[in-house]
Amino acid sequence: MFAQHNRSSLRIGRATSVLSKSFAISGAFALAVTMSSTAFVAGCSTAQPTKISGSRDLPANWLKLSDGDWRVRALPEPTREYLVRVKENMAQEQQSSYYRFYGRYSDGLIKAMSDANEAATNAFLASPKMVNANLTPELYGTSETYNDVDWHFAANANQEWREMKDDWGRFWLTDKPSSLSPYPIQATGGQP
Repeated sequence: MFAQHNRSSLRIGRATSVLSKSFAISGAFALAVTMSSTAFVAGCSTAQPTKISGSRDLPANWLKLSDGDWRVRALPEPTREYLVRVKENMAQEQQSSYYRFYGRYSDGLIKAMSDANEAATNAFLASPKMVNANLTPELYGTSETYNDVDWHFAANANQEWREMKDDWGRFWLTDKPSSLSPYPIQATGGQP
C-alpha cells in the first residue's frame, strides 16, 4: 500500500511539473504576444499628412530658376511672362542708385517678387502635369483617406486591447469563480 501511495504521489508530482512547465511556456508566450502587440500599436499610431502632388519639386524661389528649367516650362505662358518681367525689373533696380545705397530692392519690387513666386507656385501646382501626377492626393487607399485609416486603426486597436484584457483574465482564471467547489457557485462578476 505504501508503494502504491508513493507511485500515485510520484504521478501527481510529474503531472504538476508538466502542468507548471506548460503554464510557464504559455505565460512566456502570452508575454511575448503582449509585447509584440504593444510595439505594433505604438509604432503605427502616427497620422500621415496629405501630400500636395508636386510639392517636392517646388523651388524656394522661382526667380532664381533659368527660363529653360522644366518647372518654368510647365507654367502657363502668362505666368512665365510675368516672371520674365519681374526678373527684368530686378535687373534694372540692381543698376539703380537706390539698390547701390541701401543694398536691397524697393518695397514695391519686393512685393512684386513675392506675388510672382506665389503666382508661379499656384500655377505649377494646378498645371496638368502636376494634377495628373496624383489625381487623388487625399486618398490613402482605394476609398479611404488618411483620417479614415487612422480612425479604423484606432477603433480596431481599442477593441483588440479590450479583448486582450478579457483574454488575460481567462488565462489567469480570474474571469469567473472556480468550478472545483462541490457547492453551486453563482458568478457575481457580471460576465456570462
